[in-house]
Amino acid sequence: MSDFIEYPISQMDFVSIRKRNMVYVDKTGIMFQLVRTNASYFLSRPRRFGKSMLISTMKAYFEGRRELFEGLAVSQLEKDWEHHPVIHIDLSRSKYAQLSNLHSMLNSMLLEYERQYGITASLTDSYSSRLVNIIQSAHRQTGHQVVVLVDEYDAPMLDNITNADRLTAIRDILRDLYSPLKAMAQHLRFVFLTGVTKFTQLSIFSELNNLYNISMDSRYDALCGITQEELETQLREGVADLAKANTETTTQAIEHLKRQYDGYHFSKAMTDIYNPYSLINVLNSGQYKNYWFGSGTPTMLPELMKRYNVSLIDMNHIEATEDRFDSPTEQVDDILPVLYQSGYLTIKDFDPQFNLYTLGIPNEEVKVGLSNTIIRYYTGEAHNRRINFHDAYREFYRGGSVEDFLEATRQFYATIPYGLDNANERHYQALLYAALISFGADITAEQQTAAGRVDIVLKMPQAIYLIEFKYNQSAEKAARQIREKDYPGFFAPDPRPKIAIGLNINSDARSIDSWVIDTETYNNQIDSL
Repeated sequence: MSDFIEYPISQMDFVSIRKRNMVYVDKTGIMFQLVRTNASYFLSRPRRFGKSMLISTMKAYFEGRRELFEGLAVSQLEKDWEHHPVIHIDLSRSKYAQLSNLHSMLNSMLLEYERQYGITASLTDSYSSRLVNIIQSAHRQTGHQVVVLVDEYDAPMLDNITNADRLTAIRDILRDLYSPLKAMAQHLRFVFLTGVTKFTQLSIFSELNNLYNISMDSRYDALCGITQEELETQLREGVADLAKANTETTTQAIEHLKRQYDGYHFSKAMTDIYNPYSLINVLNSGQYKNYWFGSGTPTMLPELMKRYNVSLIDMNHIEATEDRFDSPTEQVDDILPVLYQSGYLTIKDFDPQFNLYTLGIPNEEVKVGLSNTIIRYYTGEAHNRRINFHDAYREFYRGGSVEDFLEATRQFYATIPYGLDNANERHYQALLYAALISFGADITAEQQTAAGRVDIVLKMPQAIYLIEFKYNQSAEKAARQIREKDYPGFFAPDPRPKIAIGLNINSDARSIDSWVIDTETYNNQIDSL
């Protein structure tokens, strides 16, 4: 075991981290490429993805605190270390259930700078006029241009995305606050805004159309998050400790981390990015858990997925042009931008010939977390039914009968409240898929074969189960489809028996009314072993 390593679990301030000699993944080289320019930038990344850490690093850099950067990449790149006045507006420090919360936060931050520069201001003055006064005073008194860093600029709007009236009021307040940033170029050395979403079209960015959006710029795609190289070099001691704590080799631990927390891509360059929040937490605790997803999921997410008829299965493969998945989320008429910008989808592939992106779920943490969220949403208060279904799956996994598991599945479907949109086989397929993913099952939906797609493939120690759904038809028809299209043949290289299961969903019962287990397929596989 290596010497004690202190990780910044709840500390996102660069100064404190460096003074306490905590783990810091060096982003100052790539940061220097950005800060040496005299411009205004916007970066969108999911929550808890290192935006606040980046902002605090920039703040220390522009304040000329050279001693904090000793040993980091920028110490070899920067020669001048000028001290600029920095205005740091951090909107992540509060929740904005009421407009008064936003007014209180803005007044508090602006008053701090007004006192610093000896400015007498009235709380009745507009936020824009107060910010203008602060910037001008800071420039005049120090002789250096001002740096403005805005952390989570969209936090107040995200807190009210489903409240149209309050969202409009908040948008107008923030538009007024940010409006001077465009007209004061002579006073500004650098402007940088971060957020989760891209609010455009009649929004605050109409006042900031000089912002350069670097969210999908391949030069800066690793500005937040942790790359594979950073994991294997700067965090190698922590990875070795993690491996020992879980009786893994270092190679196995890296593969486990990659499966669980990697998979984010923010540009066409397809640079692999790990979720930094989860990665730092797992290295600190030595336990593989769903840290990022467990830290908070928007309550609106499953409701939006239901409203726009998007299932977990759909999220495995979505093709879109950039203007769709990176479009504004101010008026939610498409769930795709919300899912991408929030980190539940990421870029999986890019086709330059057609300028087409393929989006998908980043990793196992997000897939399992989404599954749990969806199942809790659909089953409501039926906690015991969920537990019973989990128990039934566990018994099935250990060699229990398929009939008992199918009966448990039938009862599980019965927990879904009447009135939810469940009038199709796809709904029941997606629910079973989500439930089994949340249990950690080895399951694939819409598995492509030579002759078609299998609704669900469930791989168990004792067999591979091929499940086909029908709605108000017959289980026999579902099982016959599996046999006629020779779905089992696709899995011939695997020595496990292949068992075909046909299910029929009855709309009146809102559950399975019959099933067929294709014993011919089962016996043929057994005989061939």
